[in-house]
Amino acid sequence: MAERAAPGGFLAAMAAASRQRAEALRGREEELRARLADLPRAPRLEHDARFDLVAEFKRRAPSAGVLAGDGDDPARRAAAYAQGGAAAISVLTEPARFSGSLDDLAAVARSATVPAMRKDFLVDPVQLSEARLAGAAGALVVVAIVDDGILAALDERARELEMFLLLEAFDECDLGRIEALLEARGRRDRLVGVNARD
Repeated sequence: MAERAAPGGFLAAMAAASRQRAEALRGREEELRARLADLPRAPRLEHDARFDLVAEFKRRAPSAGVLAGDGDDPARRAAAYAQGGAAAISVLTEPARFSGSLDDLAAVARSATVPAMRKDFLVDPVQLSEARLAGAAGALVVVAIVDDGILAALDERARELEMFLLLEAFDECDLGRIEALLEARGRRDRLVGVNARD
């Protein structure tokens, strides 16, 4: 698989902060695995030939400020999204810049009639275990912030946990890495998103 240059700026800062959170979590991996054994199977992402919409619950964005205040109920928002036809609900869990939390993810997962997915800057498979314990059926992986080894490890953990992944690409290099991952694993069941913001 082709390697890309390390991301800079915002993505690099988010990845570094996520690595610190993952490092603290790694010491609890045995406990997490034991708790995962008792969980029911993750809800499946159902989609058909139509265009499926993933709705998002995000408390704030660095570029836009507060989007959903502390009084905004993620469970109520999730119900409205599902009623409006969302196939899944993405929940921002990054705490520092987006004011997200696993509590928001758990609230959405408990109340929504469609699968919840964790949106964060994931850099370690243990973060998928953490997401699954909070009720997530899937997760977003920003391909630009992980190397090919970590990307494969995240894919493998998602398979073990029966979670779906949305692999986010920023450019052709990311798309090439995703294609290589899928070909190496003989599968095409991953979702791919292209972030064309910039």
